[in-house]
Amino acid sequence: MKKHTLRIAALSLTLPLLLAGCGTIETAPPSASGSPHPQAWTYSGPTGPKNWGDISTTCSTGTAQSPIELTRSMLNAADTGAPEVHYQATAFEVENNGHTIEAIPENETKNYVVLDGEKYYLQQFHLHTTSEHTIDGTRADLELHLVNKTTSGKVAVLAVLFNSGQANKTLANLFKEMPDQVTGEEEADPVSGTINPATLLPTGSKVIRYEGSLTTPPCSEGVRWNVYETTGQISAEQLSAFEKLYPRNARPLQKLNDRTATEIPTP
Repeated sequence: MKKHTLRIAALSLTLPLLLAGCGTIETAPPSASGSPHPQAWTYSGPTGPKNWGDISTTCSTGTAQSPIELTRSMLNAADTGAPEVHYQATAFEVENNGHTIEAIPENETKNYVVLDGEKYYLQQFHLHTTSEHTIDGTRADLELHLVNKTTSGKVAVLAVLFNSGQANKTLANLFKEMPDQVTGEEEADPVSGTINPATLLPTGSKVIRYEGSLTTPPCSEGVRWNVYETTGQISAEQLSAFEKLYPRNARPLQKLNDRTATEIPTP
């Protein structure tokens, strides 16, 4: 399969170092195994989140880390600034990167969102269970991250929370065709048909925006999070299929550190 040169890797595994505040990318040197980090990390045990600081000090010393609990008391109202979404039906490839399932568009300039007049191109989307963010103390069954990047390296994520309910038609083939073994980028398989990422976004939902970080090593800050308040649905069978591969791949909630968030209505 072709190599995706524009794309940054998942928030859940191989993201390069996003330098907070300047929007540039610095790639960590690969280890002998080919991993971009010299140390392995997991979601539990001695290589779990409590010790991610051994891989990147930002994971333990950062002051704007993600995920966080989003509450009504921290929200400021805004009339403008919602993500302007330009997603469309696209062919995707699917990878199992050892930490999550990731879907990568074959055309890396076809899908984008506009924030404050700047284009962020969709690099990939991936899954976490349970949800990483909570809203007013409520945690959802699953969280989907659509990772977007500008040509200068700025990162914005659209996050959608899902609960068990009706089957999700948009993700049906992805759930059926998820690799049950870890695959490399060059081993990605095409997903049958096309996926329109726009249909994954809850219609009419308000969006909560805040400044945060990657939710996995290197935990780099400067990420523009856009969390949709309305939850989507996936079936119990779809959720179970993912949980068989990754029963829990969510980072614990991080300190708020006096941050606020903006609640934005969508068109």
